[in-house]
Amino acid sequence: MSISLNKSLTALAVSAVAALLSTSALAQSSVTLYGEIDAGLAYVNNVRGNAQYKMTSGLIDGSYWGLKGTEDLGGGNKALFVLERGFSIASGEGFNDHPVYVGLSNESFGTVTLGHQYDSIHDYFAPFTLTGGAGGTAFAHPFDNDNANNSYLARNSVKYASPSFGGFSFGGMYAFSNGAGQFANNRAYSVGANYQNGPFNAGAAYLHVNGRGNTSNGAYEGMTLPGTIDGIFNANVQTQNTYGAGASYALGNFTLGAAWSRSTYTGVVNADTALPAASAGFSNYEVNGVYQLTPAFSLAGMYTYTKGAGTHWNEGALQADYQLSKRTDTYLETVYQRAASGTPAIINTANPSMSSSQFLVAAGIRHRF
Repeated sequence: MSISLNKSLTALAVSAVAALLSTSALAQSSVTLYGEIDAGLAYVNNVRGNAQYKMTSGLIDGSYWGLKGTEDLGGGNKALFVLERGFSIASGEGFNDHPVYVGLSNESFGTVTLGHQYDSIHDYFAPFTLTGGAGGTAFAHPFDNDNANNSYLARNSVKYASPSFGGFSFGGMYAFSNGAGQFANNRAYSVGANYQNGPFNAGAAYLHVNGRGNTSNGAYEGMTLPGTIDGIFNANVQTQNTYGAGASYALGNFTLGAAWSRSTYTGVVNADTALPAASAGFSNYEVNGVYQLTPAFSLAGMYTYTKGAGTHWNEGALQADYQLSKRTDTYLETVYQRAASGTPAIINTANPSMSSSQFLVAAGIRHRF
């Protein structure tokens, strides 16, 4: 009897230790499935001269699913990965417009990742624009010329992000061309920094690209730029420089923000005809605000003036968002854009108008999981 009892107690102790070890192992590593689905209905008053009624997919945030995971390596070190994939809820089409990377992080020294990633414009400048925050996709500056709406990600990229030092953080990215004997052909690099102190937040970033779109396996695909005949065209760009700076200040439930960016494109070639095109430069000036009326209801708005390519655009937008639950919200938004005479207006997500003005109103629902 005593021997049998001892065996039972020993087996129970072994089981308890195994359970503790298993729990500890699970606590040290994790994998999470997550994502977002954004769908709605929109009216655009002028799409090549006609009114358009359409179903939208990702009017604020592009719909996507993702997997992310971490493994505790001890000593404040972790291995991590992110795998995301975008899609259209309207058509089911898949998009390669989200990050995929793997890396290592240290609590004291920061994080290094490798893969298909956002650049420093996204990390340190875009949050001070409404398109990079609550407003989303339709609030982008014309042609998303400064990438504040993260229209493109860097392939073949190595990225570093520092920890916060008294509210100050910084980072950088380098994206390889992956071309033998063409080290600088379609390569990119960017740097950025952020400072936050109580209600005040500020950031700045810089992106440089050589030979954008020249190769199919380099850092970036071609760029969409304004044209003289069709309104827009796909371009390869030999030199791109983008600068951006922004700041915000929280006054109770209201946050006021301002952002400035400058993007220049030289050595432009029409990707379809292989003919040279004019260089282009854009300056964007934005003021925006977000007001949290109640824990569930918020209002956001912005005004942007963009000057470049021999013309200019004025754009204003408003958005109301109501949180039905922690994971589901509904929204109503409107965007109005007016360009200089002879220049087509083009709201992001819409096709060009046949005149210098364009108006969009939309309602949608988002669900996060």
